[in-house]
Amino acid sequence: MFKHAMLIKKGPELYKLGSLLLAFMLCACADDNGKTAANHADYVVIGKSVNTRQEHSGEKKLLNTVFFAEIFQTEEAVAAGGTVMNGVLTGPGNAEAGLAFDMGEARYLTGGRRETIEELDQIFPDSTYYFSFDTPDGNIRNMPARFTKDGDESLNPGPITIILTQNGMPANPAAIDPDHDLVVSWSAFEKGAADPDGIIDDMIYAMFGNCMGIETVHSGHAFEPDSLTYRENEFTIPASALNAGQGHMIEVEHSNMETDIVEGIEIIVTYAASTFLDIYTTGENTENSDCPAIPMAFDGGATDRVRGGL
Repeated sequence: MFKHAMLIKKGPELYKLGSLLLAFMLCACADDNGKTAANHADYVVIGKSVNTRQEHSGEKKLLNTVFFAEIFQTEEAVAAGGTVMNGVLTGPGNAEAGLAFDMGEARYLTGGRRETIEELDQIFPDSTYYFSFDTPDGNIRNMPARFTKDGDESLNPGPITIILTQNGMPANPAAIDPDHDLVVSWSAFEKGAADPDGIIDDMIYAMFGNCMGIETVHSGHAFEPDSLTYRENEFTIPASALNAGQGHMIEVEHSNMETDIVEGIEIIVTYAASTFLDIYTTGENTENSDCPAIPMAFDGGATDRVRGGL
């Protein structure tokens, strides 16, 4: 897990002292009532992801790699209509002039896609990037998030292999029974580990979408109580989410994470990998005559599919 040069962690007290010094430098001012930007920004994520398509034969094809960042708002901020504003990410390469976060439902940005991580590193080097944004209770300026690499080895997991079973038996992705739960499992998360700082362990995300590219099932986001960590190896899609005679898309992501915390806001730097798999249910489609033959994508990483859910 990464640490800033000034946070020499030889003990918990020194770590806390370093964090306080760094927080002082960030200009995230609180009012006299103790309100801070952490009332609005829950945590931030920045990462590089490798996206792969798994065919029904089991063959896997690299789709793209992507640089991304997101500011996750607190429940209170979301309920208020979104209170994290004017988000900008700065850093080296293509982030030098500043990249603006989308101010839609998610404070999110993608900085560009390339075929390989090596090509992505040319436009977004492994270095320090900085989050800046405004909130009604204080502004964050230049909150650092650092990509680190141990030698030349990529820290991205994968490619991930997805395995399907129903009723304890292997399931054919082209003929899924919509009347029974679908168990999704995956190849080992070999780079997954516990966080030595105790902030958050490496995560696994299992997601499922309908034929229109709308995500209908999610295993849980970071810091949610029932979310999946590197320790888990399966997740169940309930039969209620399976529509007869339709296509659907599964995504499994392994997230190798480095962490920090500043001003009560967790920072996650992730080296991630996702695999996408289309499935088709048996039976007659009597629910959606507009359902396309090939399911739409609910995630932009599936660049070989039409994006839906918009």
